Amino acid sequence: MLKSQYIAAWLVAVSLSLMTSPSIVLTQENKNSLNSQFEIESSTKQSNQSRFQLSQKTDFENESTDLIANVLYRGLSGRYRSIMPNGANGANVLWVHNKAKRWYIEEQRYGEDLVIGGLIKNDPQAIEAGFKMFDWGFAYQVDDGSFFMTGDRFHSTSFFVQAVARSLLVIQQSPYSQKYAAQVAKYKPLVHRAARWMILPNVWKVGIRRNKPYTHRRYLVAAALGLTGKLTGDQELINYSRKSIQEGLSLQRPDGVNPEKGGHDSSYQMVGVVYAQRWVMYFPHDPITPKLVAMINKSLLWQQTRMLPSGEISAEDNTRTAGQEKGRSGKVKGIDRKSALRAFAYWASVTGNQQWEETALKITKFYYKIP
Repeated sequence: MLKSQYIAAWLVAVSLSLMTSPSIVLTQENKNSLNSQFEIESSTKQSNQSRFQLSQKTDFENESTDLIANVLYRGLSGRYRSIMPNGANGANVLWVHNKAKRWYIEEQRYGEDLVIGGLIKNDPQAIEAGFKMFDWGFAYQVDDGSFFMTGDRFHSTSFFVQAVARSLLVIQQSPYSQKYAAQVAKYKPLVHRAARWMILPNVWKVGIRRNKPYTHRRYLVAAALGLTGKLTGDQELINYSRKSIQEGLSLQRPDGVNPEKGGHDSSYQMVGVVYAQRWVMYFPHDPITPKLVAMINKSLLWQQTRMLPSGEISAEDNTRTAGQEKGRSGKVKGIDRKSALRAFAYWASVTGNQQWEETALKITKFYYKIP
């Protein structure tokens, strides 16, 4: 193997040698030294990896790879049994029972996991449960495409739009495209209308301003608009998605960090990467895609420096997921292990890079206790 393929492992080893407790502890001098070395060596590695030939697999085929299909999509029945009979999910259940002041359309985005997981696992009940979650959300859509009284309107809508648009695209790639053609036809104009609402001048201006501290949201918005544009043939949505990507690319730091609230966050770093990967999947020949591929590679290299040999991801110095924030349900945010595993496993499938596969396996062994 080339020396460049050991960069991330070397960085982890150096980090571990500087430990003074079970968590990673680095002095500022050591951090600066590591970042400097990272910038020099990763530039060569990033250049090499940017030239990787992306696979010709569809999104459905990449989702069907072993780690994603058998780890992230296991136990589907437990997921669809946890939603309300009417399709309300998560924090929205509290709202339905008058135990919360707000509902969030984003809570219905988990129908994406049920639809895609159901397609992969041939589980019609999961697929129908996913549709039920989408139905509950769209029942609150108003004439301009927005969702009545949802909290955090622009951001929450972007989550849901991405989930629905991607689910429909994956259905079309699956062996069940004809079986669910009617559902695709039903949801397509609804998600299109929601995406068009997002780019209304006043909505876009406010939404982008509120997204400013969060790099990952640039790639979420890009995936929401880009995938809806792909689904519906709306070039204007795709153009807006490129704007969001360009802004996200401009924010990446030399050490590979995509900043959240002014610093690094080893959980949201992977959330953003997952959405960026989805955009690449549907726009492999776009002029901006090579830069996006380079960003993803650099982001994953940095993420590897946050990992212990066990596969655990350190939250040290994270700006959002080291106990500072709570999610919609009121629970304290921690490392999003699903996004971490998906980011590495999916990219391994797309690029054929064994290094990413090995990292995904480490994450699986630690967080899912699967040998």
